[in-house]
Amino acid sequence: MRSGVLVSTRTALAGATGNALVMGVAEVSTPLGWVLLPGLLGVSTRPRVAALISAWAAVLLAASVVVPVVPGHRADPWALGASVASLAAVPLLALARRRRGERAVARVPAPRDVAVFTMPAGTGRAALAVCRAPGEVAAAVPLRRGGLRVLLGVAHGATLARPEHTRALESAFRDEAPRGRSLPRVAGALDGLVRDIAPGGYLAATLVEVSPEGRVTLLRCGGPDATAHAADGTRPADLPDAGPLGLTGTATSVAEAPAGIRRLAVAPAAGPRRPTEEALRAPRAAEAVVALTRRPGGGRRTGPALVVDLPPDPPA
Repeated sequence: MRSGVLVSTRTALAGATGNALVMGVAEVSTPLGWVLLPGLLGVSTRPRVAALISAWAAVLLAASVVVPVVPGHRADPWALGASVASLAAVPLLALARRRRGERAVARVPAPRDVAVFTMPAGTGRAALAVCRAPGEVAAAVPLRRGGLRVLLGVAHGATLARPEHTRALESAFRDEAPRGRSLPRVAGALDGLVRDIAPGGYLAATLVEVSPEGRVTLLRCGGPDATAHAADGTRPADLPDAGPLGLTGTATSVAEAPAGIRRLAVAPAAGPRRPTEEALRAPRAAEAVVALTRRPGGGRRTGPALVVDLPPDPPA
């Protein structure tokens, strides 16, 4: 799981390169001028990319010293040592930043055939259940200030449903979700990946976003509908369906969850007697999401499933 808004590798590399050019042309020789921007860009990305940015910034720094076409970084040992130490610390800071986001996600006790994770979801909490069924795709990305983005789906097609390909889809979502892009743009990136991996295969998915304020937005791409539970009972959210990723192109039909809901569930239908009412009356989100994965009459669980609990609106 990752949090915050991540800078892309291309943007970070371009920023480090541009910073070195500007510092050289401006004849800035202080270590801070050469290290500050690459450091900020590195901390704002993934640890591996941060290491790449640090290494590239060090190469540019060394080039400015060895090839003094224009005045560059100071060559004295103190200045070089300070810059090297600063760049070496950047990947460690990026790793610490990622682990802070991971600590927001906790695995909780559950039956052996399902894994359940809980995490902040705006003003409430969410629980995600993963059943390790063939083709199952599930990923949750905590965002800054308690926001959350979740991908739930099932890959169809022998090639796309391979474990290495479902993992690639989850990894792509984890990379795209924190970058501040809209849900349709995230879905568009996944659509392109599905077409690259397995032309003719498709991903039936639903993307969910919970803002820090607790507003829930959904994008249904052939995936499961949402079920909303409020004081007046349980009802389908009736999300517009843009069609599966890999078949229908970019999805744009974003919808907001109904106002006043206390619990929202997104789970595949397990049959005509799916225990939605029973599940959504469970005291905690983790219990509700486990119930949603259970097939009527027993048998192998069906997932993935998501339950989001939102607190009641504060009195005016």
